Amino acid sequence: MSTHKGLQPGAPMGDNGEIHFTSQVAAKIAQAGASRVRLNFRLGPGFKDWTEITTFGFSALSRYDTIIDNALTNNLKVLGLLSNEAWNTTNPPPADWQENNAEVAGGSGDNTYIQNFETNAARVLIPHFAGKIDHWQVWNEPNAGGTWLYPSNFAWLLRRVYLAARESGIPNLTLVSGGVLSTHSQTSTSLTSANTGADYLRDTYTQGKASAGWETIKSTYGSYPLDAVGQHLYIDQWGRTRASRIEKAVRLVRDSYVAAEGGSTTKTTHVTEMGWTTSLVSERNQADNLNTAYTKLKQIAYTSLTYWFFLQDIPVANLFHGLLRSDGSEKRSWSTYQGVN
Repeated sequence: MSTHKGLQPGAPMGDNGEIHFTSQVAAKIAQAGASRVRLNFRLGPGFKDWTEITTFGFSALSRYDTIIDNALTNNLKVLGLLSNEAWNTTNPPPADWQENNAEVAGGSGDNTYIQNFETNAARVLIPHFAGKIDHWQVWNEPNAGGTWLYPSNFAWLLRRVYLAARESGIPNLTLVSGGVLSTHSQTSTSLTSANTGADYLRDTYTQGKASAGWETIKSTYGSYPLDAVGQHLYIDQWGRTRASRIEKAVRLVRDSYVAAEGGSTTKTTHVTEMGWTTSLVSERNQADNLNTAYTKLKQIAYTSLTYWFFLQDIPVANLFHGLLRSDGSEKRSWSTYQGVN
């Protein structure tokens, strides 16, 4: 297995506790040559919280015990994703997530949802999987679409989950900030600090220092409340990418956090999603882009870990980024992924 390659499946668990991330799926990811798997901790509408024994006869947490063991028995290290699905909101999202933001509402960025997320998700899941999960990611694409947070909200979420992790006393945990989405339109292909998420990350640092007590966190723990920066690379989705464009996209985000952290920062970028869909490009093109991107990212000192999105096509969800077709047959990108080291 290559230490710099990760992969991800679809939802590990269904609405009623069905385990989709089976040992067979984990084995397939290992067969691809990945050393890590990114797994979303999805509570699902059938569960009130992580620990309650439901009418199904089990808790959501116990189902994830099986899911995580499926990864570990196949020699896969786990990046646990604490997304909006790790704690359900009572109101139509994203209203609860964005309450009391500094940018529009004039607040600090902290709110009841974020507090409950810390108490009922982070402080339950992180200690429970001590010794089994060493990397946790906080939120998914905070600068995009249905998971968008104001930077002040995201700054507070990072603070609260970071404290949950550090106060657990578990050594050697890595907290990765939610992957900022880097993308552009088909007609405007320039890569900028705005469309790569670099500006959003800059604003998160600014709000964190101003309103979320980030300087206190740093003075206490020696770091602002993140250990690595997540980035999602979805550039050049309609054709061939180039190594220079991959490098520019990650450099813009890198420049943003180096400016906020200082030039001596040891933080790195984890590309926690990257992919091309064969609904927009040919299978040959997908494979070529995969090879170009992985080759370049491995050459860059601060991008040592990249997760491909994802293992297998799911047509019902209009997801065709897989290394495998929906019937399990291999695309050209399967062998290409196996071959990049």
